[in-house]
Amino acid sequence: MRRHNREKASGGERHRDAGGAPPAPEAGAQGASPRSRWARWGSSLARALPLILLSALSGLLVFLSFPPADLGPLAFIAFVPLLVALARVPTYGSAARCGMAAAAVGYLPAFTWIASVAVPGWLAVALYVGLYLVGVSMVVRFLQRRFPAAWPLMAAFLWAGQELFRARLGPGFPWLFLGYTQYKSSGLVQLAAWGGVYSVSFVVFLVNASVAAVVIGALAGGERRKRLLTACATLAAAIGLVVACAAAGSAAKERVAMVQGPVVGVIQQNIPRFVSDIFSAEKAPGDSDRERENEIRTAALLTAGLRGTGARLAVWPESTVSVPLNLKPEQIVYKPALELLEQTVRYLSGLGKEINCYFLVGAPYYLAPKVTGSVLYGVEATPEFGNSAVFLSPDGRLLGHYDKIHLVPFGEYIPLRRALPFLQALTPIPREISAGKEEVVFSLPGAGAGHAVHFSALVCYEDVFPDLCSAFRRKGAQFLVNVTEEGWYYIPGELRQHLAMAVFRAVETRTTVVRAANTGISCFINPRGEVYAALEPLTRGQLSAPVQLSSDITPYVEHGDAFGIACLMLAIFLPPFLIALSGQGGPQAPRP
Repeated sequence: MRRHNREKASGGERHRDAGGAPPAPEAGAQGASPRSRWARWGSSLARALPLILLSALSGLLVFLSFPPADLGPLAFIAFVPLLVALARVPTYGSAARCGMAAAAVGYLPAFTWIASVAVPGWLAVALYVGLYLVGVSMVVRFLQRRFPAAWPLMAAFLWAGQELFRARLGPGFPWLFLGYTQYKSSGLVQLAAWGGVYSVSFVVFLVNASVAAVVIGALAGGERRKRLLTACATLAAAIGLVVACAAAGSAAKERVAMVQGPVVGVIQQNIPRFVSDIFSAEKAPGDSDRERENEIRTAALLTAGLRGTGARLAVWPESTVSVPLNLKPEQIVYKPALELLEQTVRYLSGLGKEINCYFLVGAPYYLAPKVTGSVLYGVEATPEFGNSAVFLSPDGRLLGHYDKIHLVPFGEYIPLRRALPFLQALTPIPREISAGKEEVVFSLPGAGAGHAVHFSALVCYEDVFPDLCSAFRRKGAQFLVNVTEEGWYYIPGELRQHLAMAVFRAVETRTTVVRAANTGISCFINPRGEVYAALEPLTRGQLSAPVQLSSDITPYVEHGDAFGIACLMLAIFLPPFLIALSGQGGPQAPRP
């Protein structure tokens, strides 16, 4: 009889709903009428709907925290509704549904800019990033019940750890990390010099979890309210940590010594890219040739505006030049490509001698030992091109090149193309190029008897990879130049999301980050994370400024992702360790 009572009590607890009341008995369910089944389904939906809507509110706040809304302070409470909902859901399946609701409302609009290129790609990226939130939601539900006092800290470890995992898994997609919402907070962002963006994400999520713990404690009844005092203490500690980090960061920022380096000029052509036009089967090759000629002419005219600025280096954005600059004229069979090459070389050598500056040009680099077919970048799907930044002398001589290492999945290659050919349907872009293998540091000779300055190039979205930027810094780069092409994205969001990540790279490495972007945002970010010169997005122009050099080597550059790795390890091993230590399956809290 006692065993029967225990089983009955246990079953009742397992099936208790969010409001604490057991569901209707299942006896005779198989023989229930369709009307009664629909009634039970409606009743279940009615109980779940408030928690789903609460989770969706979190998604909305997350979206508003990032650009284009750019309301960064909201990030400190964005996940509170979801975390409160997770404390009240009856099952892990319900927790997953809450995570799905938050992910759908948060990430679908945040990644809408990808739909400018491919709607399936937009949906796939939002789904991929959303699955991490679903997983986190299920684990947080477990932590809330097993570790009622410590769960906010453990959830913060979990959040920072999963961000590192997402950055490193496969090709990596380190976009929309929580810490990036604070790129305008000049004090808090300095924390990245120690632990990268993951340390800022940790602090922001810890505040979210601490606020949620207070709300959960306040909503609880009876003796469970005793947790409220512990939750308030945790929240006070989290807020104190934020204030301390911001104050320490502001002081650290002022201690960063900087000296003026060479003047660098960047151009912003503001030429849109429409996939339907560029890769259209109906488009005549001559149309593409004329467009490319006009683009080179525009770049040259804008570069001429750098006269008198003292620019030592002029930078053209990614893919401004569409023909490989390492080929000799006799190697090119396709006449329009030959004419484009000759035109480009004339412009570059003429301007270089007149202004007395070197060039870093976004252009393809031909990697095959022998030329076969067309060499006009983007015309054919071929793995013989690198998406590169080419370094040229004032007289147009090729001095070096860097081939992009982190290629864009479905934009520059199709993952598992041979094994899963249907993946091609996710993108209308047919080309496939080769990934670079070497981290290159260029040497920019000083004017007159001046010392040479060393820099590295980042192509496209490579400035979103903290480990790559740190590797360049360790190899001697004194500043970083990002050449990028963002004319594909006419839906708002991407330009400022990308800028937010570049701010973190400047702080993590204590280097100036120079951005040359076709449609923007072309700018200069100093080692303190301050944007000190910029062109407005979606405008045409040129911009020049001296790079600001710092000799500081940050703990992040020296130790890499040690903080993120520690968070990931704690998220994985701390819960089972505490459960084993307790000897009784760990403390399990009663349901809120």
